[in-house]
Amino acid sequence: MVTKYRPVLSAPGFVLVLGTALFGRLPMAMSPLAVLLLIHGTTGSYALAGVAVGAYALATGVAAPVQGRCVDHFGRLLALAPLAVFQAMALLALVLSADAKADAVTLIGLSALAGAVLPPVAPAVRALIGEMFSDLAVRETAYTVDSIFQELIWIAGPLLVALAAEVSSTGSAVLLIGIVGLAGTLMFVALPAARRRGPAATRRPSDRSQRPSVRTFPELRYMLVPAGLIGLGLGAMQVGLPAIALHIGQRSASAVLLAMWSVGAVLGGLAYGARTWQSSLVTRYRVLLIGTVVLTVPLIFVHTLTAAVAGALVAGLPGTAVFACQYALVGQTIPQGFATEAFTWMSAIVVAGVAGGAALGGVMTADIGLAGPFALACAAYSMAAMSAYRAQPTPRGALSRA
Repeated sequence: MVTKYRPVLSAPGFVLVLGTALFGRLPMAMSPLAVLLLIHGTTGSYALAGVAVGAYALATGVAAPVQGRCVDHFGRLLALAPLAVFQAMALLALVLSADAKADAVTLIGLSALAGAVLPPVAPAVRALIGEMFSDLAVRETAYTVDSIFQELIWIAGPLLVALAAEVSSTGSAVLLIGIVGLAGTLMFVALPAARRRGPAATRRPSDRSQRPSVRTFPELRYMLVPAGLIGLGLGAMQVGLPAIALHIGQRSASAVLLAMWSVGAVLGGLAYGARTWQSSLVTRYRVLLIGTVVLTVPLIFVHTLTAAVAGALVAGLPGTAVFACQYALVGQTIPQGFATEAFTWMSAIVVAGVAGGAALGGVMTADIGLAGPFALACAAYSMAAMSAYRAQPTPRGALSRA
């Protein structure tokens, strides 16, 4: 295992990139639970809290491609640092409004604003990985390591929110998001590797209108469909797991279940990255999605906390590997200079799917019961596996010439 990861971890600056970006990405994992607890604690309404979380996620997805295009054009420092400042301010405004018992429209609007200015640190890191590693096999391992680090935030994020909410207040948990996100983003963009401007970032402003959108690449469009369906499944899971904890009257257990889901993903990712695979990326992508369906099915029948902990751990096992394949497919296809925008489009469609999955999962929980969101997740993962057949990587050089 160590041998496979050594070329990646020993690359100059790589560990620092992931370490600082870990803090910059924490708001992604902290925000859903923190906003949910803040709005519910203020208004007593699960429906309003769910709408606020959905508005945050939807605004993030809508704004992300524009932000990614700006990162590719202006560079990471000039694009990411101001967004981190704006998000800290938006989160502060949300907490103050909640404390002042503001109306629903204000709370939802501020939640959406905070989501819209979330810095796209994760896509920026994935684009940077493409610049740091030219060997495709090493780059895929680097994407696996990045996916594992990404899962670490889904372990730490909910636990930090739960701790801050218990020790202080739900408002403090939301403020913590702004502080951690601002500090992490600034540390990331200050790194020499992150400050290097990619090919598109060196263009003159007059060239900007001549720059094609990455949306014109059909290979990317083919990958957006399974990515959106994966997001739909993730959103349903993010509602279903806390619903079990709330159903049995243990609010703090919601963070534990979400964390166990991510622990499973980390363990699965470590095993996946340690192997040398002979099968193609697309084949692995499909098989892993089918495996996700199979391993999620047991949660449909879970009604106790002990079973839910085990089920969440098992269901999470393929998660990191699925996203590692997805990132590698994009990294092998999209030319440098367009990579951040491409990764933000992937993130945007996943986030949009998460928003839809969370909304549908909430409705199905109310109408069907605890099994509803997990059945929805299985259906979404199954459709993702069926739609992944068109996600074929095209060599960067061929696409650039085209």
